[in-house]
Amino acid sequence: AAEAGLKAIRCHFEDITRADFWGCVVPFAERLMRFSEESGLYIKIRLCDTMGYGVPWSEAALPRGVPKMIYYLKKELGITSDRLEWHGHNDFHLVLANPVAAWLYGCSAANGSLFGIGERCGNPPLEGLAITYAELTGTTNGMNFHAITELANYFREMGVDIPNNYPFVGRDFNVTRAGIHADGCIKNEEIYNIFDTTKILNKPYGVAVTDKSGVAGIALWYNQYLGLEGEKAIDKKHPGVAEIYKWVMEQYDQKRTTAISPEELIELGKKHLGDYFK
Repeated sequence: AAEAGLKAIRCHFEDITRADFWGCVVPFAERLMRFSEESGLYIKIRLCDTMGYGVPWSEAALPRGVPKMIYYLKKELGITSDRLEWHGHNDFHLVLANPVAAWLYGCSAANGSLFGIGERCGNPPLEGLAITYAELTGTTNGMNFHAITELANYFREMGVDIPNNYPFVGRDFNVTRAGIHADGCIKNEEIYNIFDTTKILNKPYGVAVTDKSGVAGIALWYNQYLGLEGEKAIDKKHPGVAEIYKWVMEQYDQKRTTAISPEELIELGKKHLGDYFK
C-alpha cells in the first residue's frame, strides 16, 4: 500500500474478542504502528468483534472486555483514538452497548448499518448509534434525525420487514394500547413518550385502539387523526366517544384479538362524531 502511494489504510483485526491479546494482538499492532511511523502511511485499526463475544463491562477480562481492550491499546502502545474503530455483531444482544463502551474508553469510530441489518444477528444499528451519540455529547452535530423515519419508510417500500416494536422506527414503538397511558399523553406527552418523537423523528406518538384503550385512547386516536388540539380536541367524555367505546368492547366480548383498524374507526367516527368529519 505504501509503495503504491496510498496515504491511509485500514487494517482489520478479525475475531479480536477470541484472539490472544498479549501474544498476538499487541505485538502485531505494535509492528503496524512502527511501520506507520517509518513509512508515513496512516494506519487505522478496525477492531472486529466477529462473533459478538465482546462485553461492555469494565471488569471483564481480555480478550472479551471491550473497555480493557481499548484502554490497553492506547496505554500500552500509545495508539491514538483516531486510529481505533469498532466493528460489532449482535450474537449476544450487546451490539449497541459494546460500541458505546468503546467510545467511552477512547475509540473514535464505530461501524453501523441501517436498522442493524447484517450477517447472522446483525451489526450495530446506525440510527441507534446516532441517537446515542447525541445523548452522550448533547449535540446532533448536524445530523437530521427525520431521515431515520424517511429511511425506514423507504426500506418498507423495498419490502424489508422492520418489526413493529423496533426502536425509533417500528410502527408501534411510540404507540400505546393502554387507556391510562393515552390519558396521560393527552394531558402531557412527556408522561408516556420517550421524547418529542414528532420534533426529533417526525413520528407523532399514537394509540392503537383495543379493549385496553378506554375512552381516553379512543379520543386520542380521533384527535390525532383529525389534527385536533386544545379547545378543539374531542373530549373523552363526548357521548360519541362513549358509543364507540361500547362498540369496541362488544368486539372483544366476541373474542376479537386484533386492534381496531383505522378504516373501522373512521366509519365509526362518521357515525358517532359526525360534526368533526364534515
